[in-house]
Amino acid sequence: MDIANYIPFHFEHLRGDRKDEWSIRLGKTGYRVTMIPCDNDGSEIIKGDILAQCKMIKIVKVTEVSNHYE
Repeated sequence: MDIANYIPFHFEHLRGDRKDEWSIRLGKTGYRVTMIPCDNDGSEIIKGDILAQCKMIKIVKVTEVSNHYE
C-alpha cells in the first residue's frame, strides 16, 4: 500500500497482454518496474480487491521507457 499511495510512483494497472501486471515509474529516470501482486504464499492475485489482498510482489522486469513522441 505504501507503493500504491506514493503519488510520484504513478502506480498503475497495465492492460492488454499485461493485464495481470502493475507498474511504477522510477522518478524521472526513464525506467519502469513491472510487478505482479502476490498473496502470503507467493501466489499471483488476479481477481478481487487485488491491493487489499497483496502481501508481496514479484518483480517481472525493469525497463527503459522511451519518449515515443520524439
